[in-house]
Amino acid sequence: MTEVPEPPPMLLPPLELPRTQIIERTRHRYEDIHGLLEKRWTISAIARRLNLDRKTVRRFRDTALDELLASAHE
Repeated sequence: MTEVPEPPPMLLPPLELPRTQIIERTRHRYEDIHGLLEKRWTISAIARRLNLDRKTVRRFRDTALDELLASAHE
């Protein structure tokens, strides 16, 4: 019995996420939150300003944009 070698793995280009409403909203929310964080706003002040829960603001502060976009895409 002859063993057939496995083909080399294919290199795929990075996943390009479609520009859906949720992806765009996630991008804008991330930019807004990080812009206010740079101005030294508190979590509570950002949450009030953007009408978000404090937990959401913390998640956007602590999570990389790529991870947020991946979870928004699912």
